[in-house]
Amino acid sequence: MAVDTTKIRAFQTGLVAVSGYGVSNPTLPTDPTTGLNATIFKEVGALTSDGITEATSQDTNDIFMWQGNALAASLPGDYTKTFSFAAMETNLITAGLQWPGSTITQTAYGLSVAEKPPVRDLRAWVLHGIDGIKAQRIVIPRGQISERGDVVWSSQDVTVYQWVVKCFVDGSGNVAYRYISDLSLAA
Repeated sequence: MAVDTTKIRAFQTGLVAVSGYGVSNPTLPTDPTTGLNATIFKEVGALTSDGITEATSQDTNDIFMWQGNALAASLPGDYTKTFSFAAMETNLITAGLQWPGSTITQTAYGLSVAEKPPVRDLRAWVLHGIDGIKAQRIVIPRGQISERGDVVWSSQDVTVYQWVVKCFVDGSGNVAYRYISDLSLAA
């Protein structure tokens, strides 16, 4: 097989958007290029230069035969899909994601947060990467922030909100939908 460097991706920009708190069954995007419905999905804003990291974990259960202790089967086990990223902006969206279930109030001076322990906060997410005229959009119908990194106040760097979004299966058994805009892959 010949090497084709036009099929190598380096996503230089993109976005992370999330549905509002408590929005159930939002209409999800079904292609990589149609604009997002701004009444449903809100962007979290600037991300760090690390971009978005996708991680997949799956256990297997190896079954061995009595005869010769040979491997007979390897059955798929627990499966987890996560996406991690760090948001650089402090805004209403990032505040709601960082402190779900808390009372967040816009005031004359900015925001007031009466912080409570986080609640279950399943939302729809859209992750979008752009490489020139090529794009990849991942739609997570049911995702929840499962880890929040330390928020550091420093004179040496900007304050960021680091999150890991864990994906849950939807009614069709899918954890995510992936749409790739690349004419070299089209039918």
